[in-house]
Amino acid sequence: MSLLPAQILALMPSGIKAFIEGSSRRDLLRKVDTCLLVFDNQVAQIETGAVIEFQTTPGPIDYGRLALACKALLGADARKCSILLLVPPSLCIATHQKLAGITSESVVSALLLQSDSLLPANEHPVTLAINPKATDLSEEPIAIWMRSETMAEIFAAFAQQDLFIAAIKPRVLNLESSGARYLDKDASTLTVVESNQNVVQNWLQTNQVDLEQAAFLQQWQDALTDDDRVEQIELSSIEQYFELADKFNNQDYSFFPQGALQARRQVEKGRKLMVAAAAVAAALFLSSIPFLVQSIQFRSLAATLEAQRELSFEARQDQAIVVSFENELGPINDFPDQRVREAMFNLQNALSPNRLSSLEITDGSINIQGTSAEPQAILQQLEQDPMFTEVAFSRATNNDRYNIGLRLSTVNFDAYLVRYFPEQ
Repeated sequence: MSLLPAQILALMPSGIKAFIEGSSRRDLLRKVDTCLLVFDNQVAQIETGAVIEFQTTPGPIDYGRLALACKALLGADARKCSILLLVPPSLCIATHQKLAGITSESVVSALLLQSDSLLPANEHPVTLAINPKATDLSEEPIAIWMRSETMAEIFAAFAQQDLFIAAIKPRVLNLESSGARYLDKDASTLTVVESNQNVVQNWLQTNQVDLEQAAFLQQWQDALTDDDRVEQIELSSIEQYFELADKFNNQDYSFFPQGALQARRQVEKGRKLMVAAAAVAAALFLSSIPFLVQSIQFRSLAATLEAQRELSFEARQDQAIVVSFENELGPINDFPDQRVREAMFNLQNALSPNRLSSLEITDGSINIQGTSAEPQAILQQLEQDPMFTEVAFSRATNNDRYNIGLRLSTVNFDAYLVRYFPEQ
């Protein structure tokens, strides 16, 4: 079987699988406009009860004639309809397999991995339909299979008539879930189905021809009498389906032709592109709002600035005159004040009662000479005075003579020269 793509998809984490598949299947079912039911050589529209014959005798379905009959049945609205086609259960195969310990998230992948052993005689690709919750109600969940080739043939035949098949489902699974046992009986096949909470609990099927043999007939009757407490409803004509039909029942057992899924994904792709384009446009608009606001604010502030400039024109002229005047008189006004008088008083306090023979003050630098019995004490006392800094002997002392150099900490002639006479 060519099941590799489906197996790979089923083994993927649910988040990635949902991203890849999207909501195509749910959307296809949601968009269904009409249900068409095939029974023997007739097809009916469930909503209206209209019935039309598409071939003269019961037998293998001619999908081309079926599509023509459905087009005639739907009339002018045929092209606009999204169709759920209810087919004979004989087109499907049911299997049940023990899946103890398998969670509902893994039931599909588990069955697909065992598909070769479940359907050993089938050499064609098949599609699986099962309610994932089946493992919660039974250790041997029933899976329904349909040949992918059959689904493709049906979809292609209807597409030639401009009809869109959204989903295909066995007609016996489109009935109200009343806890009853349904016996679908057409010209070729007998099918018994029981379901509970939209999960198929029992599926028995046999050909009418086989029941002509006594052994098969007895076996079939024994299977049906296992539980006599269950009400059995026989459906042997197309009209009997009208009152019990419910397209929302057993939706997990719907089959989706690949063409329908591709068409839905194209619609989703176009919708996503439109949403993405709208999102990009909205993002560009939102991102441009700050620039628009800034542009408006800039123009408003520029206009305000120009008005303020006009109002302050005379003041700025006066300010320019003052600044020019200050620049001219700056070298005089900002000449460092050496506070000579205060410096002399501080020197007197430090030198008294010692003798001072000479004193020089130049650009904040002071040099003193004199005699003292303790020159070192004078040096220490000058160092403690915050008015003086860089106090040191400028020459070696000779007996009681001293020569000390220091600077005034209150003036900075270097900064004054850099500001007003940088070229020097």
